[in-house]
Amino acid sequence: MASSTASSTAASTPPTASAISTLIDRSAAKSASESLAITVLHNLQCQHEWTDLRLHLICTINNHAAQHGPAGLMDLDGIKFVHSNTSRSASPSRSGLSTPTGNGNSSPQPSTPLATTPGGPIPIISGLPPQHTYLHPDLQTYLIKHNIKESEIPIQREFVLPLVLGEKWSLAKLCGIFDQLPERDIVRVRRPSGSSRDQRERRGNVNGTGNENSTATAEEAIGGPATVSGTGRAGCKAGALHEHKDTKRVLFGMRAREGGGGDGTVVYYIMQEGEVKPRQNG
Repeated sequence: MASSTASSTAASTPPTASAISTLIDRSAAKSASESLAITVLHNLQCQHEWTDLRLHLICTINNHAAQHGPAGLMDLDGIKFVHSNTSRSASPSRSGLSTPTGNGNSSPQPSTPLATTPGGPIPIISGLPPQHTYLHPDLQTYLIKHNIKESEIPIQREFVLPLVLGEKWSLAKLCGIFDQLPERDIVRVRRPSGSSRDQRERRGNVNGTGNENSTATAEEAIGGPATVSGTGRAGCKAGALHEHKDTKRVLFGMRAREGGGGDGTVVYYIMQEGEVKPRQNG
């Protein structure tokens, strides 16, 4: 009799919700695209160690309507969607291990339409990866040539667009996303003062005038006071300043379907704006 009561109690107790299911519920996600954004954000933090994760909504120029507000990139307050309609619909469950925390703007957040409505905003994620997701071949060649470590290049904020495998996007819609993304920061790298090119320039100045300090190159004038860069030695005149700016880019956080042979794995692909110089092997 006691065993029968215990089994009936266990059968009536609902299973504990997973961390990702709880996070989706707390985010007030109403649509599949919003739930997907929370799932990808959770994956970025827990499996790929991204930090300073934030949620945004993009309203494109081609698809926005008057009730959706002006086109642009809108920051959300933390990991939470706010809608003008308070009705809730069930969010799909996802499996996870821990709950991420976001650092969004603390300013009041306006109500937003559902991301699934025609012309509605599109959820997008931004954050700081633990290492560079992509280095342009020209910049990478410069770093290798002058023995500069990639870790000396500051990591910039990356944007991730959550997608589902098999989802169809038009070129116009993708262009609308890129139009609202901010420009990439300029990367400034100072060539180490002990590089072979600096030594050749220094020898040329000595041979030409007999005084190394008599002719200052334009690059040295930019360098200003003594600095340390790469493997350069302190107290030596800094080398040339190399500047590089990447085109806009976005990562596709593409999740495989769950069930029917799918396991919900999230794979990331890089899409860049315009033509990008290909890498050369060897």
